[in-house]
Amino acid sequence: MKKNYKSKIILIFLIILLTLYLLNSELITKNIIEYTNLFITKLFPSSFLIFTISSLLINYQIIETFFIKFKKPATSYVIIMSLISGFPSGPKYISQLYQKNYISEKEANRLLSFCHFPNPLFILGTLPQILNSKKIAIKILISLISSNILLSFLNKNKEKQILKSNQITLPFSISLSNAIISSLKLQILIYGTNIFFYLISVIITNSINTSPTIYALINSTFDLIKGPLSTSLIPSILVRSIIIISSLSLGSLSLNIQIKSILSDTSLSYKSFIFGRIISTIISIIIFLLIY
Repeated sequence: MKKNYKSKIILIFLIILLTLYLLNSELITKNIIEYTNLFITKLFPSSFLIFTISSLLINYQIIETFFIKFKKPATSYVIIMSLISGFPSGPKYISQLYQKNYISEKEANRLLSFCHFPNPLFILGTLPQILNSKKIAIKILISLISSNILLSFLNKNKEKQILKSNQITLPFSISLSNAIISSLKLQILIYGTNIFFYLISVIITNSINTSPTIYALINSTFDLIKGPLSTSLIPSILVRSIIIISSLSLGSLSLNIQIKSILSDTSLSYKSFIFGRIISTIISIIIFLLIY
């Protein structure tokens, strides 16, 4: 009964959304083109290469070679790669390592709570232009990374369990093909969900008059890229910074849908991810206010 109720709500929402899209076809087309250009020129080039190489590293048992043989947990790989790649790479790597039996389910769920790091290139390359201050952008990056690291200590796993994968190494040609397909699937998921929710925010913000702060909050709720960019209209740098931190730490609806989709093929808990996001957001805001 509850499921049927939810289905009806979703159906009504989609019908309303479709109607609004048709009534604003020119606006929608314009924004799709702009967003697609942003995705192709800014997001796809770096993330595609990183996701492809990381999949190859896992397939070629780099985890065993550099971590397990040196008595380092495979979790180190997830933390390092998610720090470099940005989200949603953390859950992607966690899911891969769990499926290949490099980490236990308990450890995978623990990692989900804090392996949510922003792309440093985005923070240091884009935020200084929005905030008119590179120092503030660096402080935001420090706050986001520190909060997740602190959360990892608060949720530390006392069991020192190192699993060994029984995965057979495939020939390079097959491994490369699989890595490319996997990376492209993730890119399509990211692009599709981002643009779907971005267009919802476009419809809402073009249908009602809002203050700059509400405008930024609406965009941050639906889309992780448009959210931070839209804070440039807010006079207060402190308010801009807090909205950006909250947006990046909690993740937009589009990002959370991506995470749920990545975890759908496993028994891992999405609740671990969202619980970690709430706690980490609170911690990151406190850290930022202390160093602001």
